[in-house]
Amino acid sequence: MCPTLLLESIKQERGIISAQQFENLSQFLGNNHKDTAQWLLTQIQPWAVAPISEFQVAALVHARNHQGEEFYAAGVNVELPHCGLESAVHAEQTALHNAWLNGACELLHLYVSATPCGYCRQFINEFCADTGLEISIGEVEATLSELLPLAFGPSDLGVSERILAAGAQTTAKGASELLQQHLQLSYAPYSGGQAALMLSMGEQHFYGRYIENAAFNPSFHPLLAALSQVALLGQGIDFKAIDRVSLAELDSLKSHQDSTEAMVRRLAPQARFQYHCANSNAAAVNT
Repeated sequence: MCPTLLLESIKQERGIISAQQFENLSQFLGNNHKDTAQWLLTQIQPWAVAPISEFQVAALVHARNHQGEEFYAAGVNVELPHCGLESAVHAEQTALHNAWLNGACELLHLYVSATPCGYCRQFINEFCADTGLEISIGEVEATLSELLPLAFGPSDLGVSERILAAGAQTTAKGASELLQQHLQLSYAPYSGGQAALMLSMGEQHFYGRYIENAAFNPSFHPLLAALSQVALLGQGIDFKAIDRVSLAELDSLKSHQDSTEAMVRRLAPQARFQYHCANSNAAAVNT
């Protein structure tokens, strides 16, 4: 397979690479799997949106879905202009969310172009019941347990559920129905406030699922998750092209409504913001 055509295919598939595509690329390059993954990282790294730090990072997750099929999910870091640094998205977050969004139920390997920071190590830990996950950082090989000794995780808060247990792929066809499925598949074992977001650019729709973390702060905001999907088109993010943002969440002691609306008004003031809040009795919709 021609690498140029493969990279275009990866953009069209929003950062997803089939096992067969990866194998074909390895044969074309004459590389082993590790070197092929590293080559892909160098090609994907320029897709990062880093106007503040100018430090581009790429990540690649080797995963398996419920059908036993292996695939690779790419990720890059994303920084939002004129927003707080707490809104920055790490490449590992983008890649893990991308793998999960596409049905991953098991992580086999993680490749990154730069050493994962402590924030990312905590985020990765939420995905892994087994901290033996192998992580390649350039030529360095390590396990998650080596990078995050004495880890604090879900079990410390009495939670046995893991994100990938809810790794089922969506089946709905319509945009609104898909948003509801992503809401149901989101991960919020600590607050119960499941959430998902749909970001629309004309006929294109990008989805972000909320991901909670035992340490709370590395939790992944659904708007940031959706924006990370836009970045995987490899064209940057055209905020002026965003025409609608729809947030759906379950009523709980936490809410993304105010923070989402504030970021939308800052980044894409022309976009229509829709909010859907549901409880056990009824669903309320405010636009």
